[in-house]
Amino acid sequence: MGEAFCLSIGDLSGVSDLERKRVMPSCNLHYCPPSAGGWGIIRVGLLVPESVMLFVSPAGCGRHGAIAGLQLGFKRRLFFLHINEVDLVTGQHLEKVYQASAEIFRTIKPKAMLICATCIDDLLASDYEQIARDLEIEHGIPVRSCHMNPIAMDGSTPPNLTVQQAIYDFVPAAAEKDGGVNIIGSFAPLDIDSEFYQVILRARRSLVRHIAACSNLEELYLMGKSSHNILVKPGGRLAVKSMHDKLGIPYCYAPVEYGIESINNTYQRLEVFLDTDIEADCFREEAENAVRLYRNMLGNISVAIGETANASPFELARALSVYGFDVPYIFADQVLDFDQEHINWLAQNKPDIKVFTNVHPTMVEFLKQKLTVDLAIGFDAGYFCSGAKTAPLSVDRQPYGYQGVVSLLRQMLQALQSPHGHREQMYASGMVI
Repeated sequence: MGEAFCLSIGDLSGVSDLERKRVMPSCNLHYCPPSAGGWGIIRVGLLVPESVMLFVSPAGCGRHGAIAGLQLGFKRRLFFLHINEVDLVTGQHLEKVYQASAEIFRTIKPKAMLICATCIDDLLASDYEQIARDLEIEHGIPVRSCHMNPIAMDGSTPPNLTVQQAIYDFVPAAAEKDGGVNIIGSFAPLDIDSEFYQVILRARRSLVRHIAACSNLEELYLMGKSSHNILVKPGGRLAVKSMHDKLGIPYCYAPVEYGIESINNTYQRLEVFLDTDIEADCFREEAENAVRLYRNMLGNISVAIGETANASPFELARALSVYGFDVPYIFADQVLDFDQEHINWLAQNKPDIKVFTNVHPTMVEFLKQKLTVDLAIGFDAGYFCSGAKTAPLSVDRQPYGYQGVVSLLRQMLQALQSPHGHREQMYASGMVI
């Protein structure tokens, strides 16, 4: 019909997980372009401090990682083993992994190493886990494997989940726990101005750890001494399950949220999980005051919310709707169990919302529809709603809690008062290389 595929929010309400998979388009046609930067598999893997990565692939697969290494500053820790058709057919590329690793160790002395394979080796069922074990014994340092395999995007173990499982697999078990709390799932530590740190200090759990804050491998190992894991983004769910099974660290899902009531409920769950009193009422009051202030300053604006925003698109849509903003469009590539509560609320209270997905082939027709809003949150929403001001709400920073609400509203106001071109924002973020 010359229009982009979309669903009403009601189409996603009250359906089972199986029905959601039937209703939502598959990721099978999802294109992973060589121009995609940001937090790809390589950059996430290199969150492990003092580590290097050997990327084993045909030349094309490694191109964007190589350029991203130059642009984002991790090229000295990234090595490539380019393989050809003869190597693959004969299996010689697996022997070359050992040779390339030996060359790396002759050149530098890393304290940890990741080997990253691609879709080709997944199709060949190459055993990189065994190679990692062999190299660990040979060189006397921890070695793990990970996979950049977009063909698994639609499965139960997509690459964005398995790479986080791999980086936390470096954390060893500890004989004693020290009461610390690990933050899992986000690529950046929680913002320093988040009240989370203060409420944890008041609860006498002063050790808050995050992998990106570890300056060396020894500090990463201390995460094994923590008593609790707090999962703040769904991408870390395989990691916390693995850490529970291997390290005995229990976990609680306490996601990044922007609704006042949702944040309050999350803190209540954390009280039970941490077995302590969390006093956050004064921070809630500050956030409520900020909502009233910014609501008056922003006025009656319409907002489109994208998949790339540092949020659940559905939870964020609910929060902004409660605050009095109009949210006509949501762009979402998947629906998680966590989202269903917010989808049901939106279906009942904001039934006119339309849900688009970036992965459907008909999205090439979207720009012809010329749908307009005042503000887009997330780079993809900014692209599709080309006339809107864009607040990226990127994952390079991690707002959390009541202060996260204030941070969101501040970014929305800045986007409207001091707008930047979408292309300029994209290149400045490292999303395009």
